Amino acid sequence: MIQDILKNFKNKLSNRDINLSLIYFEITDDNKIYNLETCDFISSEIDEEKFLKFRISTDSLLEIVEGKKHPEDLLFDEKVKISGDISILA
Repeated sequence: MIQDILKNFKNKLSNRDINLSLIYFEITDDNKIYNLETCDFISSEIDEEKFLKFRISTDSLLEIVEGKKHPEDLLFDEKVKISGDISILA
């Protein structure tokens, strides 16, 4: 299910000039980290010098992908934690 959600999110970003290999999602309800480019979980720590990681629950990620919530709303509710280099999205 998580991989399908990430694939849907990835498709929405496909026309943007963003390096998806540097973006990760740490899903809090299954304690795994997924890479957005492959939509697969990684078995080791993130070893890139430059990366962007979102710590989020499956439900919150689904709300963002489906457009039910704006990401900023979840940031203020402290349901999403961001670490790394935000300039990856620029």
